Amino acid sequence: MASTDDPPVAPYILQPLLSDVLLLSEESEGPVEITCVEAWHSSLYLGTSSGEILHYFQDPTSNLPSYMFASRQVVHPSRPYPINRILLLPTVSQALVLSHNSIAFFSLPEFSPLALGRIRDVNSMSLDLDRIPVNAGEEVRVTVFTKKLIRIVRVREKELRLIKDIDYPSALVGVQRSSMALVANEKTYDLIDLNSVQKIPLFAISSSPDEDALLPPHVATVTSGEFLVCSGTSKDEPAVGSVINLDGDMSRGSIVWNGYPSVIAVEYPYCAAIIGNELQFHSLQTQQLLQTIPVASPPNLSTVSTTYSMPFPLLADKFVLVPYFDDVDSPRREEERQIASRLATVSSSLFVFSSELGVQCLVPAPALLHLDALFEKSKIDDILEAIDRNEETTERAFHELMYIRQKLSLYYFEQGNFVEAERYWNESNFDPRIVIALFNQDDVKGVPWLYAGVKESLKMPETEPTLEALMVAKHYLAGWLEKKGFESVTDAKEVFHSVEVAYLRVLLKTPMTTKEEIYNFTDSTVDDDSFPESVKLLEEAHKYFALSRLYQSRRMVAEVCATWRKIISGQWEDSELTDGEHKMMEYLLRCKDEKIVWEYGLWLMRRSAELGVQVFIDDRRKTKINAAKLKDEVRKVGGEAWRLYLENIVFIQQHYEFANELVLLYTNDVIEVVESNEEARQEIIKSYQEYRALAPPKVAYTLFLEDQKAQSKTQDAITMRLKFLNVLQSNVDYDVQEVLRRIKPHEDFLITEMVILYGKLSLHHSALHILCHSLADYDTAFAYCLYGGHVIHADDMPTVVTTSVNPDQQRELFKLLLIEFLKLRSTEDRIKCTKRLLEGWGNLLDLQFVLQTIPDSWSVELISGFLISSVRDLLKAKRESSLMRGLSREENFRVVSELMDKIEEEGPVVERRM
Repeated sequence: MASTDDPPVAPYILQPLLSDVLLLSEESEGPVEITCVEAWHSSLYLGTSSGEILHYFQDPTSNLPSYMFASRQVVHPSRPYPINRILLLPTVSQALVLSHNSIAFFSLPEFSPLALGRIRDVNSMSLDLDRIPVNAGEEVRVTVFTKKLIRIVRVREKELRLIKDIDYPSALVGVQRSSMALVANEKTYDLIDLNSVQKIPLFAISSSPDEDALLPPHVATVTSGEFLVCSGTSKDEPAVGSVINLDGDMSRGSIVWNGYPSVIAVEYPYCAAIIGNELQFHSLQTQQLLQTIPVASPPNLSTVSTTYSMPFPLLADKFVLVPYFDDVDSPRREEERQIASRLATVSSSLFVFSSELGVQCLVPAPALLHLDALFEKSKIDDILEAIDRNEETTERAFHELMYIRQKLSLYYFEQGNFVEAERYWNESNFDPRIVIALFNQDDVKGVPWLYAGVKESLKMPETEPTLEALMVAKHYLAGWLEKKGFESVTDAKEVFHSVEVAYLRVLLKTPMTTKEEIYNFTDSTVDDDSFPESVKLLEEAHKYFALSRLYQSRRMVAEVCATWRKIISGQWEDSELTDGEHKMMEYLLRCKDEKIVWEYGLWLMRRSAELGVQVFIDDRRKTKINAAKLKDEVRKVGGEAWRLYLENIVFIQQHYEFANELVLLYTNDVIEVVESNEEARQEIIKSYQEYRALAPPKVAYTLFLEDQKAQSKTQDAITMRLKFLNVLQSNVDYDVQEVLRRIKPHEDFLITEMVILYGKLSLHHSALHILCHSLADYDTAFAYCLYGGHVIHADDMPTVVTTSVNPDQQRELFKLLLIEFLKLRSTEDRIKCTKRLLEGWGNLLDLQFVLQTIPDSWSVELISGFLISSVRDLLKAKRESSLMRGLSREENFRVVSELMDKIEEEGPVVERRM
């Protein structure tokens, strides 16, 4: 019975080969039937009921199956016995013809009789289907089933020799695979091991108790380890086809026929059988009836040695490659049509024949048509099961599998199962541009080609892709980017152009995309073709820093700098560029393009003087900078940049000829702060007040000021002033008088500066007076005297200061300082500072001067330390003087004695008047 689940496409199509067979000859008596058929290359060999072999040859000039009559050969000249079987042995150029229980030998391809004798009492014959010779001249072993024995014979071109006889009487039919043969006699089927001569009994052919109800046995081979046999009750009752493995067990489900077949044949995965006037086809995998072909009269069925091939236009129309765009007119269209026609060739070894039918080939419908029809019924599980069983043994099978996988990918995409869609995109050789078209058709570059049947199924989404779809597309396209450089990629230039643009677009559309993913793309080598579109996409997405990285990957220095300038200046907003000015500086240091360094270095200098100047003065820079031009350009920028530049050339490069300009610049800056920054003015006044209020001993004012800077609201002003103090006290050459003239009007605010300048002009009395009375900076006053008028307390900025001091100068300065200390208003400060001076540096002062200077009202106890030290020094000096006089007297005596000895030795000298 037919299955209720009929296949969508019939497994076979009848293709007529010979319709007008010349069955009758002049010697023919009565009607003549075709009894067997064989084929080899372009030849057809037909056996007839009148004992003749008809040879037909295919017409090479015809596009359609067309055969021409070639010859007629009589097998038994004496009597017209029907031809039962033709077995072709191409490697030895022979054909074996079974007729009237004997085998005769003929030559191939002309089919002339050969004088090799005959094999008699034969019922059937078979080749070892696992070891069919293929090389010319290679011997063939034929298994012959006779009335008493199974005989194995060796056939060579001019030799026939018996190899082995196996006792098995009345073998009617048999087929062989390797050492195993499935054999049937009139009643039963048996498996026989031809090597060990062991038999495995199977079952009866007929289950009827009537011994006279004999059924003809049918055997066929399924696979290398399976055989198909037929059993039943009577001719008109249902019969069963059983698949037997080499152990004699049933290995598949049974096939049920509605009557006992007259003949069976297998072309895996199908089994064909003739029952009455019908051809029935069952699946050996599911055992279902797939197709029935009724004919006018009972036909015959044969499996031939050489398969017959024919074009299948419907298949070619399915998997011919066509351009994605319909308006493309390309010579490739004709080339692809020819390729598809060649691939869409189907083959079969099943031939059906009868007097009415002539000779026809059972052409299997291509698997692609079956699977395509399943798509129409949405039977996806059946499709998946079928492709899992598929073996890519031919080029056509490969294309069929790719075709189905591509359609599966589109099906899953439409269903929203994007993970499975991606799986089949990858497994189906899908041009990634087709996938890209599903997301954005504008990203498709060049002309992708795809199977015509797949193109018919391609539907563009009507809505924006979901997040899941974008995530899958991102993963898929990233995988394609890894194939960049593979020679196997067709249309590689256009493909990767499309992939790069589409991948970036998906990255920018996907919310979960990390900046590292974008950077990985921009930092890679983006093709020239996709570069402009990548730039546009990044700009549209406001990914400006990523855009700069794209420029960096292509060494487009000017574009990198231009992009950063827009971000830093606020023209473009992108928070991913952090510490942009510093990055610009470092980038320009590595830049070798002098023009770019000048343009963006000066721009940076106007924004960040320190970083901009660093571009031109850092020893790491790769470009040479003209010093004269640099000076002129920085002077134009002015401000902090000019100051930093001057500091560098004066203190680092030690070009002291610029020192005066630097000092005057500092002078103007400090004066400007004092004149225009009220808050800074008030902080200066406050700092003086707080400092004066401190009881001695206390740190120098400049150190106090440095400590106060952290809490100050005018840190920049303090920093500037400390720099100014530092450069003022250095030993670089500058116009001290001019600086003093400029700051004199602001001396109440710039007290320390006045001290330094008075020291430079050797106006020590004025300097010490300010330190002691205006500032109360006693520590600096001591330092001033000790170092000969230099104030060395300031920040840690590099300075050039000389510390070589004349002791006489120190004595004079400490004299002045003592006088100033004795004028201090605060009695406590006056006593503390005077005692500190006398006890620390009293050895530099004359005792009489001190005693005359110290007020009479002071007790001896206040200066006792100084007096004791002075007395000790006087005693020490006196003892040293006495010692020196003694040593001198002794030295004098020694010299006089040596002189007298010398005179006596030389004798008198008489001077004569000339």
